[in-house]
Amino acid sequence: MFQRSSAQGLRHGMLVYQHAAMPQIDYPVNSAEASAPLSLPPLREAVSRTDRVRDALRQAILEGVLPPGKALVERELAEMYGVSKTPVREALKQLRSTGLVEINAYQGVSVRRPDNRLVQELYTARCAAEPEAVRLGALRLGAAPLTAARQALQEATVLVGSGETRGLGVANRRFHRELYSACDNSFLCGFLDRLQDLTAFVAGLGWRLRATWEEEAAEHAAILAAMEQGDGPLAEQLTRAHIEKARQTISRALGDDLGEVR
Repeated sequence: MFQRSSAQGLRHGMLVYQHAAMPQIDYPVNSAEASAPLSLPPLREAVSRTDRVRDALRQAILEGVLPPGKALVERELAEMYGVSKTPVREALKQLRSTGLVEINAYQGVSVRRPDNRLVQELYTARCAAEPEAVRLGALRLGAAPLTAARQALQEATVLVGSGETRGLGVANRRFHRELYSACDNSFLCGFLDRLQDLTAFVAGLGWRLRATWEEEAAEHAAILAAMEQGDGPLAEQLTRAHIEKARQTISRALGDDLGEVR
């Protein structure tokens, strides 16, 4: 903002301006109001219809109940879940932002059809960030047990052993998150978190075309052992090799099934 100088409006035929004084903002310091803890309701109490519809559809997509290319019609989904079309529409928008659904040429919404380009871009992004996050996590924690990661690995092992692999993608993603979140870097974790659903979706489809569960379980165990030993460089190396191998395996599986590899 500028204002005309009060000393002289015209000087040598030109208007003279000066900066207007900016207002000051007084923030409360050491007051009872400023230091009092916020009283916010738990998230579970605030779950909306949109959230419930989104979570149900997300689970159905990740578990393969809704296969790639399946049309997602608002009216049908609203009737199925006993809600209006509005929360369904909002849920589909949120799922689109994660990459799980897409809008086709006729403006219809359907479950995404993964292709080789998606696999390459997704796993390139993971490979650029996840091995480094795992390395930093191992160095930060040192030699220490990672109980939550081991539990996720055990859950995945039980699922494979029982032949019930629908929830395997979610268990594996939880395992990976326990490892990379150990870096305690909000930017790295935030970036990798945004890739979680799409990674689980692509990996799940790849497994249904070509099962590699046991091989990946062994790779996960080796990465976890390196992490628990505090060996950052080894954990990074193993994570990078694991992601690269998964990229090649899934790309071949999708190529064999869809003719997408070029």
